[in-house]
Parts: sequence; structure tokens; C-alpha cells
Amino acid sequence: MLDSVRALYGDKPAAHIPDNWRDRLPDPATYYGQHVSKLGPPKGNGYAVGLCPFHDDHTPSFGVKLTDPRGHWCCYAGCGKGDMVSFHQRRTGLDFKAAVRDLIGGSR
Repeated sequence: MLDSVRALYGDKPAAHIPDNWRDRLPDPATYYGQHVSKLGPPKGNGYAVGLCPFHDDHTPSFGVKLTDPRGHWCCYAGCGKGDMVSFHQRRTGLDFKAAVRDLIGGSR
């Protein structure tokens, strides 16, 4: 049985995510500014809008709360919603742990 587990997952144990990973996420304004086209400045409620990267968007339908450290986002055209980690997962195809490690710059 151990051989079949190794065949599926390899010999490396899953990399640990630090307990303080939420505190180490990048600044939402910087992160989303790099990945969302035509992202405007935040309005009084902290939300900024831009073109959704998950569909062919011509009118801004993507909103993100830049004043929230977790970077909650929503596509008002129906592509979904979530936080910065779920956005990064969807954008890169990484699983949760890999997306967190990628966002915080590896497991340190």
C-alpha cells in the first residue's frame, strides 16, 4: 500500500503553511492592481472595480475590497467571489496550500 501512496503523492511531505500566513498576504491594492485590468481607485466603501480576468469583460464587472486585508472580490457578471487566495487559485490553477505558499513567498 505504501508504494501506491508514493506513486500518487511522491515521497515529499506536504509543505507546511505558517500559522501567521494570513498576516503575510500581499497588500490587496498591489496584488489586484497587477492582475485586474483597468482597476480603479477604491470608492468610499473601499471597493474598486475593474475588468474581470475570468471572462471577456468590456464593462467593469469585477469588484474588490482593497481595504480588506483578505482582499474579498466578486464578479457581478457571475464568475464567482472569494478572497485573495481563491482568486490566486483560480488564476494560477494551484491548490490551496500551494496558492498560499506562492502568495506569501514560499514556506519560511
